[in-house]
Amino acid sequence: MRISDIAGEAIRNIRSGSGRAGTIALILVLASTALLAVDAAAIGALQARAEQVRSQAGAIRVLVADQAIDPTACSSLDELESITDAGPIWQLDSIQLLALPRVEVPVFELSPGVARMLEFPSIRPGGVYIPESLAERWYAGEGSRLDTSHGPVVIDGVYRYSEDDGRDPRLANAIVVVGDASEQASECWYSVWPPSNAADQYAYGSITTSGPEDSAPQIAPLNPAVGQRFDFTREYTTRVTALAAAGVVALFGVLAFSFTARRRMEVAGNLHAGARRRDILAGIAMETVIWALGAAVTTFVFTRLAARFLLREALAGYETSLIITLVIATGAAVIGAAIPAILTREDRLFVLFKSRA
Repeated sequence: MRISDIAGEAIRNIRSGSGRAGTIALILVLASTALLAVDAAAIGALQARAEQVRSQAGAIRVLVADQAIDPTACSSLDELESITDAGPIWQLDSIQLLALPRVEVPVFELSPGVARMLEFPSIRPGGVYIPESLAERWYAGEGSRLDTSHGPVVIDGVYRYSEDDGRDPRLANAIVVVGDASEQASECWYSVWPPSNAADQYAYGSITTSGPEDSAPQIAPLNPAVGQRFDFTREYTTRVTALAAAGVVALFGVLAFSFTARRRMEVAGNLHAGARRRDILAGIAMETVIWALGAAVTTFVFTRLAARFLLREALAGYETSLIITLVIATGAAVIGAAIPAILTREDRLFVLFKSRA
């Protein structure tokens, strides 16, 4: 039997509805899209939690070693693949505002890398910045002038730094200067995403041997409330909805098997009429490929549309994995449809006829 004849027969079966291809495709599109959308929603929820952790400085880790950190080595940590930014900080002498002479205001110098980690609105070497809490308290903003015990200071920007989410609160009530001092620092901050202590071994390499001997270096998250609580890589790989892809493949195979099994009498009748089994199998496979591909393409379109609303940001490789899943599902449908056709025997025709519903 020629391929064109087989394809024509498959198309006629689909048009006539004898194989219930439309029903199968509709069920598959609805169920598969629902499964994959649930998985996308779970990923989106995980992304939302990740954004919250990052906004609370959960990705930042701090190496503390009293006056023993090489600032150049610390800033170079961002050359590692797992570290996105790094830099030292120095605590300077506090100052007083002339309007508040009894209040000592802490002053810190941050490297540009730390300023990037904290998402400063602008980063200018030598620039002076204050947190939102002090800006509100002093009614100051970008361009404001503060008269201090060390002379007038012009504010170059205001940064957001909460002291209520569990992070180290020092920078929430301090004046900050962005710069790169050459003297050794006591702290090295570095950002690791996803949060992990795997890069700590490299951070220790920024410690020199000229610091005080009685100072034991330590590393801890800047915000211990969130920096050690979540393992996003593990949560992503072990999420329950990750089985949605396997569920889609199984759904294609099971439905194809189930609906083809209902046509065993048709298969046995064709065999009894002299049709070759390979031609019957080819026809069923061709028919299955047509409706399975249609269902897969439609599912891809709907799932992609749902992912745009459910995912917080585009996920690398998501569409590729979706295509692979649906291609495998189409193959599973062909295999599922072929099994009843292979197992049906001609001598079962009358038994199947008597047991028909």
